Amino acid sequence: MAVSERLKDFLNQSGVSYQVIRHDPAFTAQQQAAALHVPGRTFVKVVVVKLNGNPALAVLPAPLRINFKQLAAAGGAKKCQLASEGEFKALFPDCEVGAMPPFGSLYNLPTYADQSLTADSEIVFNAGTHAEAVRMGYADYARLSNVRVAKFGEPPPAEVAAQKRAAKAKAKKKARKKAAQKAPKKKKPARPKKKAKARRKARAKKRTTVKRRKKRR
Repeated sequence: MAVSERLKDFLNQSGVSYQVIRHDPAFTAQQQAAALHVPGRTFVKVVVVKLNGNPALAVLPAPLRINFKQLAAAGGAKKCQLASEGEFKALFPDCEVGAMPPFGSLYNLPTYADQSLTADSEIVFNAGTHAEAVRMGYADYARLSNVRVAKFGEPPPAEVAAQKRAAKAKAKKKARKKAAQKAPKKKKPARPKKKAKARRKARAKKRTTVKRRKKRR
């Protein structure tokens, strides 16, 4: 199957600048990003969800996963869950399964984009197949898709745990450094007064002895 004709006609009629990129077939967002040699955060994956039972599209960077509570809140729904392949396959007749573009408006579906996507000037996404992708400016995408931006993407649990460990280790190192700077410098132990007095007497006696010897000469 070639690039979705529905998508191609829509972009051409909109007059925006875009590029079609062909690559070796890949079936996960991370694999597609690697095949295209683009950062994972730039390649967006499209996930079909159900908000109160109604299908919608969630668009987010490849490395992130959906926080369903946050997405439900963004959509004003009580419940948000993944749609099964059987439930969404018929919604995208011109696309390979799982390769739909992030334009829900082409399929009468509301679309939600994670806030992190706004940080990049360009995005790359599936063009209806697992071997073609489209690169275009995020601003053009946002304007054409009428997307609703919300914060619902989050790193996988393993990455979150690693970030927490790194932050904890950094905090401990900073605390040790701060404590070392505040610690008072060690002073040399004071010499006992009795010993100091005895040494002064000894030095005075020595000087007196030297003077007497000089007079005798």
